[in-house]
Amino acid sequence: MVARLGAHLLTGAGYGVMEAAAQGFVAVAERVGLSIGIVPREPEGPLDQPNHDLDGRLYPNPLVEIAIYTPLPPRAEDWQSTPSRNHVNIFTADAFIALPGNAGTKNELDMAAFYRDEAAKSRQERRTVLLGPAQEFTPAHRQRFVHVENLADAEQHLRRVLTGRGYTLARGTRHERVAG
Repeated sequence: MVARLGAHLLTGAGYGVMEAAAQGFVAVAERVGLSIGIVPREPEGPLDQPNHDLDGRLYPNPLVEIAIYTPLPPRAEDWQSTPSRNHVNIFTADAFIALPGNAGTKNELDMAAFYRDEAAKSRQERRTVLLGPAQEFTPAHRQRFVHVENLADAEQHLRRVLTGRGYTLARGTRHERVAG
């Protein structure tokens, strides 16, 4: 969906949901945007050592086309005073799509709520979209952001938000079912 909008995809460069999003993005043959990954450092390692996942795979995942290496850890417990890779993601993205995820996703949503003040905006102006079953997101997140159950509704909301911010988006998207 992001590729068909004519936008870039920004992820945390890791595996799991981040890699799945990048896989769907790069699979769109005639896309304009690039798959960009913000690569955190290994939390307990030197500043120039990229992070790795629980299986030992180094970041970035192979579907990241532009890797931006940082000296920042993936996330910080005290994120209001300690910078992390997730700050770069939240401060950089014009719109944010959250899929059901783990601690990193919840951290980014908490940061988006705090820094973007989404709850103070009308529903139409909120830049953060929760995509997936409602029970996968906390009640507080569902209250602060826009929750949708399907890609068509997510795309419609993102189009409205991004065009409202002055972007010209690709037209004529179509939704395809993916087997698997």
